[in-house]
Amino acid sequence: MKKCAKFGGSSVANAEQIKKVCKIVLSDENIRAVTVSAPGKRFDGDIKVTDLLIDLYEKFRNKDSKYKESLELVIKRYQEIVNDLKLDEEILQDYRDILNSYLENIEDSFYLQNAIKACGEDFNARLIAKYIKSLGVNCSYLSPKDAGILVEHTLSEPVILEKTYENLNKFKDRDELFIIPGFFAYTPQGKIITFQRGGSDITGSIIARGLECDIYENYTDMSYIYTTHPKLIENPKEITNITYKEMRELSYNGFEIFQEDAVAPLLSHNIKIHVKNTNDPNNGGTIIETKREDVDQNPIIGISNVGDFIAFNITEYLMNKKIGYINKLLDIFEYQHIPVEHIPTGIDSLAILVRKKYISSEFQMQNIINTIKANFSFDEFEIIDDISAIAIVGEGLSQRVGNALYKISKVLYEEDIKLESIIQGANKNSVFVFINKKYEKIAIEKLYKEFFQ
Repeated sequence: MKKCAKFGGSSVANAEQIKKVCKIVLSDENIRAVTVSAPGKRFDGDIKVTDLLIDLYEKFRNKDSKYKESLELVIKRYQEIVNDLKLDEEILQDYRDILNSYLENIEDSFYLQNAIKACGEDFNARLIAKYIKSLGVNCSYLSPKDAGILVEHTLSEPVILEKTYENLNKFKDRDELFIIPGFFAYTPQGKIITFQRGGSDITGSIIARGLECDIYENYTDMSYIYTTHPKLIENPKEITNITYKEMRELSYNGFEIFQEDAVAPLLSHNIKIHVKNTNDPNNGGTIIETKREDVDQNPIIGISNVGDFIAFNITEYLMNKKIGYINKLLDIFEYQHIPVEHIPTGIDSLAILVRKKYISSEFQMQNIINTIKANFSFDEFEIIDDISAIAIVGEGLSQRVGNALYKISKVLYEEDIKLESIIQGANKNSVFVFINKKYEKIAIEKLYKEFFQ
């Protein structure tokens, strides 16, 4: 059995945590490659290394001379780890040289920002590989460039090129342990491109597929994925098994334990994901795989607060007769680079539902409104900007949606909560409930009780 392991920011935040990581890795000969994040928070109020690097980039871009102090803050964070692991400090000068080289030689601000942000994972991987090698283990740092992890840069997210898996496959039979930085890849032109936050999960999935692993172990600071976020419900029910589809739905719709796009590289290769706790690796854990056997017993797997939405409600008589109406409306949002997630419709009405975070300014909002008014002869036009969405997810919904809708309606009726909209996902394993934001907390509490207690 071959494994790939990924360790998140809290798992590699300091030397003590890194020693735990090394103990886990070296006690399992099946682990052939390790993907690591940048050092995360060591305590409440601490600053992640990635955020320190973003601050460095911002100061440099704004020609703030204090960028040098920001650079030294980054180095100081690694110096603490290097000293605690009793490694040679010469590696810190390498880090300074790399950062200064990027700042001096990368003129394009986009690529400079990506290169600087990527240093968090890159420096940590170099450091951890050096430490493991000092223990007498045949271990190598493998950069995404040397590994051949290639992406195409797009306006939204980097697209993984198939050539990546061919490149990685060359390493699958090597008799050594590879430490690989997560979060970033390279374009075919040699430019560094970072994934979105949580992108080390994606790198781990890419490595697992490229090396033809059987299991991808993803270590965090939690022992399980839970039926809802522990910050929303005290002691929520643990999930021991969940499907790829369910995990992707929950991750995209608010669950933060696993990056939603990380599932994609594994879907067609049936590689199991095992979510485990770095601080308690031998207990618990959630398995993510193609199917689960307990769908009849547990048709609903989780409830999540999706986030804040804005609804653009349009009513126009004979709308249903006008060919291309929705397409014309969607063009307005595409032009603004705003993804549209839901479009509930009636005969003469529809609503465009977008995440509030994608509308970045009042100017952009007004631009959308003015463009809609200029291009449509509507009878009514209403904007509701205080909507929250709740996702109820489970493979069993496809057969029991009627029962789920009854429970949802019962909770909303009993709590006197107005329903703005309700939508079943096209694959029938999710239902989205849209309500006024002020009722979000009580709605999640009552829905959780109805479905899980």
